[in-house]
Amino acid sequence: MNEPVFGIYLRGVKHNVVASPSMMKEVLSVEDASNSEVLGQALQNVFGDRSLIRNLNLDSNQGVKDKAFAILNDDSFILEGSSTINRLVQHNMPNLVSFCRSQVDQNPWERGISQVEVPDEANQTVCEANLFALLSNFIGHNVSTFLMGDAFVDNFPNLAEDLGRLDDTFVTLFIGTARWVPNPAASAGHAASDRLRHIMSVFHRALTAVDDGIDPGIELRDLDDVSEIVKDRMRMFRKLELSSGASAAGHLSLYYDLIEHTTKISFWAITHIFADPTLLDQVRKEIAPYVVASRPTRQETGFPFDEPPRLSIDIEKVLTLCPLFIACYYETVRLHSAGITFKKPASDIALSESAEEAAYALMEPRQYKIQKGERIIVPHGAYYHDSRYFSNPDQFDPLRFLVTVPETGAQRADPSILTPFAEGLYGSTNNGFTERSILTFIGGVVSMWEIEPKDGKFLTVPGHKTSWGAFRPTKDLRVKMKTRV
Repeated sequence: MNEPVFGIYLRGVKHNVVASPSMMKEVLSVEDASNSEVLGQALQNVFGDRSLIRNLNLDSNQGVKDKAFAILNDDSFILEGSSTINRLVQHNMPNLVSFCRSQVDQNPWERGISQVEVPDEANQTVCEANLFALLSNFIGHNVSTFLMGDAFVDNFPNLAEDLGRLDDTFVTLFIGTARWVPNPAASAGHAASDRLRHIMSVFHRALTAVDDGIDPGIELRDLDDVSEIVKDRMRMFRKLELSSGASAAGHLSLYYDLIEHTTKISFWAITHIFADPTLLDQVRKEIAPYVVASRPTRQETGFPFDEPPRLSIDIEKVLTLCPLFIACYYETVRLHSAGITFKKPASDIALSESAEEAAYALMEPRQYKIQKGERIIVPHGAYYHDSRYFSNPDQFDPLRFLVTVPETGAQRADPSILTPFAEGLYGSTNNGFTERSILTFIGGVVSMWEIEPKDGKFLTVPGHKTSWGAFRPTKDLRVKMKTRV
């Protein structure tokens, strides 16, 4: 249309689509009067809220979202969460696949849809797995352990698979498809949402009992290691006098938002890095001093058997001294994010196109006025794939994010190229906790594991399936895996 702002009708309602980067920033900075309508629709249609949370008064509803956003961006929470995820990954990454034939002996994340198998009886050092399912289950297990505690993960080991089903059917449920509609996605999604919501309700009751000093029962007795963001959310729901059933949708939505984005972005980044041998070699050399996979020799240990592999990650050094690795993360977000922000401005706003952007259209800068209460869509994904701002936008090229620091001549990864950044249900997905978690998972896999396709020489990056926040792959990748140490 050659216009930076245009109107589109969705379900009979006109939305103003703002596609100019400079105007996007203006829109994202204005006060929103929508009372989180999109979050409310997701809570009702996807997470099964029966309107108890969605219909809270404006201040209470917005307060639930704002408190979660504030905690997620609090430095103490980021450091605590990063440290815990780092410790869990260092402990569990050497066992991403255990090379055990029996599912009884496998780790929880290897079972079910991960389909981890050791096909060659003579070779116990190579196994096959469904890569996306394996990473989803592994990341879900570790992030769940930090957020909800060990007792929660031990009692609900198949949670990650239902969470994946919910993400796979998110769009179908979000638009309001009823469970009785003859649609496999709708029936599977509603069933997964019901099971997850029941688990969250049971967990909420146990957590409130512990908070009151009451024995919650033997299964969920030890909840001291539940994260502060989940405890705070429970106390806020109690203050608002919500039942455990009503609170379940609120717990589930935050749980989903934190885990699924991390899972999908980690998968896409790992796939791109392993699909390019040159890039894989460069990334490994860059992170090698700070992400170290090792195995003590028999001479070092004095034992007549091999010690298990070990992993050490210094995430602070990675963040400051590994620009190519960070750039791979930014490029993954650019290429595979499907984020959209919805706004309803609390007052009239005037938008002005920058001279640089107007020059692309060979026109003078244009101005637009959007009235108070009109609906606005900010399509982050459309901007990320616009050839006017990103050359060869469909190619994975992390070098586009590398800039040279004039004072030192050193390179750094520049995230400003990504702004505006895609948003999740509870604010920007570019928060410190999520970024550090994703980099920790990617670094651990790249440093410790060799991954190649079951058939063929190099991994092939699959296509996109639309979901919330980031795309899902259209198909899983059947891969062969072995340790590097």
